[in-house]
Amino acid sequence: MNRNVGIATVIGIVIIIGVISFQIYDSSYQRSTVDEYYSDKTHEDEKNVKHVVYPDNPQTLRGLTINKDKYLIGENVFIRINNIPMGLKDNLQIFTPEGIRYINIPFDGNEKNSFKHYFRPSLMKQFDMCDKEQIVGKWTIQFEGLANERLHFQVVDEFLPHSEGYYVTCNENPMELPIVQPSLGQ
Repeated sequence: MNRNVGIATVIGIVIIIGVISFQIYDSSYQRSTVDEYYSDKTHEDEKNVKHVVYPDNPQTLRGLTINKDKYLIGENVFIRINNIPMGLKDNLQIFTPEGIRYINIPFDGNEKNSFKHYFRPSLMKQFDMCDKEQIVGKWTIQFEGLANERLHFQVVDEFLPHSEGYYVTCNENPMELPIVQPSLGQ
């Protein structure tokens, strides 16, 4: 009798582990390619691209956080700086893969102790960046006062669905976003 109970217990445990494993696998993030997105005709709108973009993977350096380590061409990069000490005045600098200073955001700890900003790496005539290959690669973010400490993210050579048209020519006003002016706020 004890043997039968032991066997039944082991079989029950194996079944429970199998069901849990299947649920974890089934609910885990599975990224699809842009080609798979376009071949799937069930998309009701252009905003349903959640399985095409890379998942959040926050990158941090001191009080600076960006939401991912990999972005598609046409995707927003979200930046947050927290806990800026009183009296600290510095600049947050963002550099392209070619080393061009793309954005410079001054901040002052006496005015605000945190801020958020977003930008979209784009082709820009003012920087003579007129080829999408110039925005693909490893970007660098650093504080001007701490030039040896850097945060990196990758822009991969794949377009965010429905944004390809913005990367055909060199833009005067790229992607309708305020990429040079910081969006200050909580």
